[in-house]
Amino acid sequence: MSIILGFFANALKQQAKSHEVFRSLCINVAQLSHRTEMNWKMKVLGYKKEVIRPLSEARAIDAGANFLGELFIFGVAASLILAEQVRSRSQAKKQRTAVDDRLDDLEKEMAERKEEIERLRTERDLLRDEVDVLANEADTLTAVVMQMLNADMKRRSIDWGHPPPSISAEMIQKFENGENIDSSLRESMNESKDPK
Repeated sequence: MSIILGFFANALKQQAKSHEVFRSLCINVAQLSHRTEMNWKMKVLGYKKEVIRPLSEARAIDAGANFLGELFIFGVAASLILAEQVRSRSQAKKQRTAVDDRLDDLEKEMAERKEEIERLRTERDLLRDEVDVLANEADTLTAVVMQMLNADMKRRSIDWGHPPPSISAEMIQKFENGENIDSSLRESMNESKDPK
């Protein structure tokens, strides 16, 4: 840092020697800095009060160039720190915004999933109700068909002069399971014809 500062101060001194406006700026800055420093020393540190003599032109140019060089270096350093601070805040804000957006998306998705689950539960309950209704109708139809079969078998048996065959619980179960009960009915009819 001191190398850069020395190089910059030397460049400023060279500019002050060749440019009149810059030289007067360096001299004014150095004289102001010198007066401020001496006033502080007298007030704060308790030095005895005396008349402040201005710096010579050569010393004023050196002191002004050094002061402006330090001011420039510190200004660049402060600008870099400020820029880094702004960049890091901006990056943190972007990250917070991205996280907030992702959380909002997840909450919205979760709400949609809950609605879908509720819709599926309602649909499942409706289907269960329909299955119960259909099962009741099937039981009713089975009972009607069995009554019709019994009545038809009794009529046929009486027409042929045979006692009506009995329908066992096993045949009813086979019928409810959708199996063919013709052979079981025939066996039952044969048994009723030929009692042993």
